[in-house]
Amino acid sequence: MPKVSIIIPIYNVERYLDKCVQSAINQTLQNIEIILVDDESPDGCPQMCDEYARKDARIKVVHKKNGGLGFARNSGIEVATGEYITFLDSDDFVDLNTYEHLYNIAKAKSLDAIYYKFKRFTDENEVQPGIATTDIKKYKGDDIKELMLDIIASEPTAKIDHKIQCSSCTAMYRMDIIKENNVRFHSERELISEDMIFNLDFLKHSSCVAFNSGEYYHYRVNPASLTSTVRTDRIEKNYILYTYIKEHLKFWGIDEVQGKERNARLFIGNSRSSITHYLQSNVTFEKKREWLKEECKRTIWKELKTGYNWKKLPTYQRTFFRLCVQRRTLSLLLLCKIKNILNR
Repeated sequence: MPKVSIIIPIYNVERYLDKCVQSAINQTLQNIEIILVDDESPDGCPQMCDEYARKDARIKVVHKKNGGLGFARNSGIEVATGEYITFLDSDDFVDLNTYEHLYNIAKAKSLDAIYYKFKRFTDENEVQPGIATTDIKKYKGDDIKELMLDIIASEPTAKIDHKIQCSSCTAMYRMDIIKENNVRFHSERELISEDMIFNLDFLKHSSCVAFNSGEYYHYRVNPASLTSTVRTDRIEKNYILYTYIKEHLKFWGIDEVQGKERNARLFIGNSRSSITHYLQSNVTFEKKREWLKEECKRTIWKELKTGYNWKKLPTYQRTFFRLCVQRRTLSLLLLCKIKNILNR
């Protein structure tokens, strides 16, 4: 049995794929399997995957019809045989001692999962390896329920919407929990934040997990794609996620009062980010205003005004929320513009 299965979903990343795969192949932990899931990539990636497999017996290749990131990861899970499992996005990479270091901690502490941190980068030449640390914060029993609340969102008084950024790529999970409980990813095309839902589903069945403070995962940021991609459906997607979480709090064993409070903060924070991103795009002023006017008509804003303690939010978040409730689109546009100038 391999100690760790590394699942790498692949789509249209010919430029970055080798950097990613080499960071897995050259891990100091050699007893691993690497599962390359070709999600019907339109470039040279399928051929590259087959070539990697010819050169390294630890590599499996899955060629599948395009279905998106979540379903590609699920295809990898189906053929994985490792004791632990982790995920690596194909335009990112990890330090070469990452999985040996984390595996040793997980085994020594009998962990169901170990989470760690990531670092963003835009230039590969400037990436510095993370400093390995054995420091961990453990969660057992009822503490895991508190962790699940924090994964959804912060409490109203917190300065930031998320105190914990919980990605499936910066975690190593015990395989038997995933297989025995049929823990799988949803499609990100239907349910955004599929990583969050996957982790909540996993933690429902966990007894002991931990966070390691090391930053071993390197997450590629493409500034051009961030600024050029304009999505008009994000508030609707946020609402779908909000509804899904509200309906599954009991299933996860999360206190419903606290869960609904965190879920409200999640919707407010996600929607504020979505609105800010759209208003910073190159869309015309009139289109921005018309789109914003329609989004502020959603009944969810007034529901949260009476059902969530929004007055405890930090000043900027509180002001933004109030303007959405009052449908003051011009004030929202001005607020976002001022915030953007101050952040430069």
